[in-house]
Amino acid sequence: MHGRRRELVREPTVDEKAQSKQRVDKYCALNTHVMELRSSNVYSEDALSTTRRLLELNTELHTIWNYRRQILVHLDGWKSEDGRQVILEQELAFLLEIIMKNIKSYWMWNHRVWALSQLPSPSWDRELKLVAKLLAVDARNFHGWDYRRFVVSKVKEAADDPVAVDVSEFAFTLEQINKDFANHSAWHNRSKLLPSVLQRCTDDERKKMMDDEIELIINAIYTDPEDQNAWLYHEWLLDIQPSRKEKCALLRDKVSKIRELLEIEDDSKRPLIELVETLVALDGLEPGSVTDAEKTECLDTLTRLKVLDSYHVNKYIDTESMLCKRWQ
Repeated sequence: MHGRRRELVREPTVDEKAQSKQRVDKYCALNTHVMELRSSNVYSEDALSTTRRLLELNTELHTIWNYRRQILVHLDGWKSEDGRQVILEQELAFLLEIIMKNIKSYWMWNHRVWALSQLPSPSWDRELKLVAKLLAVDARNFHGWDYRRFVVSKVKEAADDPVAVDVSEFAFTLEQINKDFANHSAWHNRSKLLPSVLQRCTDDERKKMMDDEIELIINAIYTDPEDQNAWLYHEWLLDIQPSRKEKCALLRDKVSKIRELLEIEDDSKRPLIELVETLVALDGLEPGSVTDAEKTECLDTLTRLKVLDSYHVNKYIDTESMLCKRWQ
C-alpha cells in the first residue's frame, strides 16, 4: 500500500523452497481442474466452490471470474428474485474476504460491480459505508475511489436530492485531503464534484466557495511545495472560471501566493516552475498584462531552474528562447 516501506527479500531456505514448490504444484493442479470444468460446461455448486478456492489463491484470473458468473446464473436459485438475492449476498460476503486480501484487484472490483448490478435489492448505503472503511485502510487506493464513484452514482439515482449527495461526498473529499494533502484520488474526486455543488450556489456563495478552495490549495502547497496535487487542482479551478477576467484574477492571485511562498522556500523547484508557467499563461490570456519587471523575473527564474533542475535544462532553454522572441 501507499507509504509502506518494501521489506528486504532474503534467500529462502531449502525447506522453504520445497514448501513453496508444493504450493505451486497444488495451485497448478487446481487451476487445471477448474479450466477442465469450464471446458466441460459444468455449472454446479461444487464447481462454484472450486472456483472460490482458486480465486482465494489468485484474484487476477479474469477467466475464472467470468466462469464464476456463468455458474451463478445457472444455479437453480437464480430463477427467483429471493433466490438470486441469497446467492448474490453470499457472493458479496465472499468478495469482502477477497478485498481484504487484495484491495487492488481489477477483476475482483469488476465482479463486485456485476454482483450488485444483478442484485434485486442492493443496499447502496451499506456499500458506501463499506468503501469508506476500505479507504480508511488505504486512503489513496484508486480502485476504491473508482468504486466509490460508482456507488455514489447509484445512491444519487435513488435520492430525492441528488445534489445533496454530491455535497456530502464533497465534504468527504475534504476530510480525506485534510488527512493527507498528497491524496491524488481525493483531489481528483473533488474536481468532479465541485461543478455539481456550485449549481445551487448564489454568486456570493460561489465566490466564498472559490476562496475556500484557494485557501485549501495554499495550505497544501505550504505543507509540501513539491507535491503536484494542489497545483494541478488549481489549474483545474482556472479552467472552470466563467470569464477571462476571473481567470486573470485567479492567475494574479496565484503569482502573489507563489512569491510569498518563495520568501520561505526560495530554492523549492515546483513553485519556481509554477511562477514561470503562471506568468506565461497570464501573458497569453491577456497580452500586455505582464510588466517588464515580471518578464525579467520570469527569465531570471528560468536561469535558476537550469541550475536547480539540470535534468530538464533543455526544457528551460526552449522556454527561455520562446519568451525572448515573444518579449523582444
